[in-house]
This record gives sequence, C-alpha cells and structure tokens, in this order.
Amino acid sequence: MKKGLKTFRSSTGSLFVGAAAAAVLAVSGAALAKDYPTKPVSWIVTWPAGGGADTATRTFTKYLEKEIDGTIVINNVVGGGASIGYMTAKQARPDGYTLLTAQGDLPKFAPTKLAPIDIKDFDFIAGFAVQSPILIVRADSPWKTLKDFVEDAKKNPGKRTIGVSDIGGVHHQPVILWAKLAGIDVRAIAHDGSPQMNAAILGGHVDVISSYVRPAVPYVKEGKLRFLGYFGSNPPADYPDIPTVKASGYDVVWEQPYGIGAPAGVPEDVKKTLAAAAEKVWANPEFVKGLGNLGLDLYAKSGQELKESLQQMQVGIVEVTKILQGGK
Repeated sequence: MKKGLKTFRSSTGSLFVGAAAAAVLAVSGAALAKDYPTKPVSWIVTWPAGGGADTATRTFTKYLEKEIDGTIVINNVVGGGASIGYMTAKQARPDGYTLLTAQGDLPKFAPTKLAPIDIKDFDFIAGFAVQSPILIVRADSPWKTLKDFVEDAKKNPGKRTIGVSDIGGVHHQPVILWAKLAGIDVRAIAHDGSPQMNAAILGGHVDVISSYVRPAVPYVKEGKLRFLGYFGSNPPADYPDIPTVKASGYDVVWEQPYGIGAPAGVPEDVKKTLAAAAEKVWANPEFVKGLGNLGLDLYAKSGQELKESLQQMQVGIVEVTKILQGGK
C-alpha cells in the first residue's frame, strides 16, 4: 500500500504539516509520480464493450494493473464515431489518472474535420497490440473469395452493402482503398461496433462486414459466418489459411495499433512508470498468448513509435478523405 502525507499535532493542539511533508507539497506533480498510482486509474475505451478495442484493452490492463500495483477501471465512452471518448480524454486533467486506448481511428479526425481532435492533443506512452480489419460474409453467401465478390459487385454497381463501424473510420478506410483498386462501388453502412455489425450480417441486412477477427470467431466456428480477406500484411495467426487482401490481388495493407494514450501534458515520471510497466507486460508469455486468442499480435513499440505510426496512418487517411470527397 502506497503511503500518503502524514500530519502532526503540536503540543498546543494546533495542526501543522511537517517540514518534510511541506517540502513534498511544494514540488510539482511530476515528482509525486514515484508513488503513482495512489488511486484508481480511469481508462477510456471509445468503443462498446465486447468489441475489438474493448477486448484488447481488457487483456492488456489485466496484466498492467499487476505491474503498476494499482487498479484500472475501464470506461466505455462511446458515440460519435469515437469522438466522444477522445474528447472526454482530451479534456481530462493530464495527471496519469485518465488514460485511453489510442488506436487507428484517432488520425481520422483532423483530415476529416469530424471533431476538434488531433494526434497532438495526446501523449503516447507505449503500444501493446495490433490487428487489421477483416472482411466477413455469411457462410451461405455465394462469394467464396474476394474476387467472387468483386465480380458480383461490378455486375451490380451500388447495390452491394458493407457494414463498417463508422463512415471514414478504421473499418471503412481500407475498404475505400480496396474498392478503388478493385473498381467497384459498394455502399457502406455504419454501426456502433463489432457486435452490431455481427447482428447486421447475421440478419442479412448487409452483404459484407469489415470487422475484426475475434468478435466473429464464435459465428465462424458455428458455421454461420466466413472470413473472406484480411487487411494485415500476414494472415491472422490462428487462421493462416485466410488470404490477405494483398495476396488476393489488391495492394492494400491496413494495420491498426493499440496503445496507451493520455491527455497531453502528463508528467514525465508517470509516463516512465507506465512505459516500464508496459515493457514487463510485453515480456509476459501469458499476455502474448492472450493476444493470440483474440486474433491480435504483440505491438512492442515505444510511445514515440506509436505516435509516428499514427501520423503515417493520417497520411493514408488524407488519401481516403479525398476519395470520399470525389477526388482521384
């Protein structure tokens, strides 16, 4: 248990703060980080419980709690294509007690002007996982391969639909690039997250969904859904037979990192404490195995590397935005 400041009572009964304690009170919050955390840490996930971001975060924070000897409370702050969660985190006090899952949807806001949110609004402390969207169809659909779907979509321009988490978001971005390369016109329909997309595809309300591996696995095992193509550079570890979109003839690779983010201005000592703890979690084989069970890979990257990855994604999103706006 981390100790707080002590108070002392003089012989006359008046209350005073000891000299040592007064000195501690006079220093900045950064110096106090040696005892971090002294209270529960609120961790914002910008998507619903049960979805890809949520399960990835809960897997990581379970081990991170042990390394920082503290409690992490997950708060799913959803809506607005993740903007509500990011705005909530952006406006929080930068003291290390509000963290968030920084992921591949963050770079979309500045190019699209969907909300006053930018990469520069946040500190990045460490990565922990990476995954890519995957295209999924009903098991009884006529499309056995991506090329099957493309050929059908060309014969039915504008009639085929694809479920995404939000328009212009992480599941939609690679679809836009793929559709351009394939020369097809598919209609995107937004949903709140992976559970809602699963419901839509199972109910026959959309033809395809762009989701993540893990949320669809139960339905794939039951024979209700089928994986069609993966946007990663390599197939998912647990499903090595799934072709990548690139291997299917469409040169699109779109990988989504997950990492520790915080409102800009967190004390350096707090960031160092969290970064060191993250490194210990990376080295834990149980954590790596847990990621594999979710269809995720380890993303052992520093905060700076995570930031640079997000900045590079933003370049790609600028291209996606131009396409959405009717550009070439």
